[in-house]
Amino acid sequence: MRAASPRWNACCALYGPFLARAAAGSSAALIPSAVSRHHLDVPADYTDPYGYTLGTFITTMRDARTAGRLDADWIAELDTLGMIWDKHDAAWRARLTAAADYYRAHGHLAAPATTPTGAWLAEHRSLASRGELDGTRAASLEAIDSDWQLPHGPDWHRKYHLLRSHLADGNDPAALDRSTVLGSVKIGSWLHRQLTEWNSLAPRQQQLLTDIGTTPQSHPLTAGRRTRRTFAQTVQILELFMHREQRAPTAREEITVDGDRVKIGPWLAKARTQHRAGQLPQAHADLVASLFDGDWSAESTPPSVLA
Repeated sequence: MRAASPRWNACCALYGPFLARAAAGSSAALIPSAVSRHHLDVPADYTDPYGYTLGTFITTMRDARTAGRLDADWIAELDTLGMIWDKHDAAWRARLTAAADYYRAHGHLAAPATTPTGAWLAEHRSLASRGELDGTRAASLEAIDSDWQLPHGPDWHRKYHLLRSHLADGNDPAALDRSTVLGSVKIGSWLHRQLTEWNSLAPRQQQLLTDIGTTPQSHPLTAGRRTRRTFAQTVQILELFMHREQRAPTAREEITVDGDRVKIGPWLAKARTQHRAGQLPQAHADLVASLFDGDWSAESTPPSVLA
């Protein structure tokens, strides 16, 4: 419990027994309220357990400060006890603290708009976009996260920071492939899109990805979108499969060629269906037929490599 100061003793003469109890170290008024609540924000009609109208006193102090009638030393004394002079600003600061807590937990401020923090942030982004957000408040949000306005969209920021956190935990970025999933997010596919569409990204997006070591030049995922494989090239892959396995692929089988997973079974099944329906060009049909000993559209026909 802090000792009473001369300023508090002077206060006693002005405000009577109410403040005298607080200054004398009693458990009745300001000091115990500040200790138990960590602030002096109480309703205007609040009366403490000892019968003192603490709410009235605090309202009087606020009014006196607003009118310029409250001594600076008094203001300092009340500040040490957690006096809240502006309730609206205090509520805003509480929301800002919640936003800072969210940032520390997630690395971004793309909180879902269905949450209190997310709704509050969305409202402030809207105000900022219209030039209606107070500069000091905008600076406070900027101090938490320079990208608090989500310039690349909330989904992009969430997935980027999910990937950043994954790599910060010591995971090897080279181990990421298009099938990588983090939680329920297909982060491998997302990263592949970023790398294959690199030139269409904003400079800031490119910088963020560079910062975590994922660039077209440094990552195994392709730097540019591969040209579409020709029918003849896929036939060559089918031939490779049949040489390896000594049979034709089933409808769901795959083969990995140069690090690329090719769904050769589904491709052959589709080609057979098109051929039966008369929709496959004859030149294409002839290429596949050269690999089989008989009617290649029949699943029972063996590859010519077995003949």
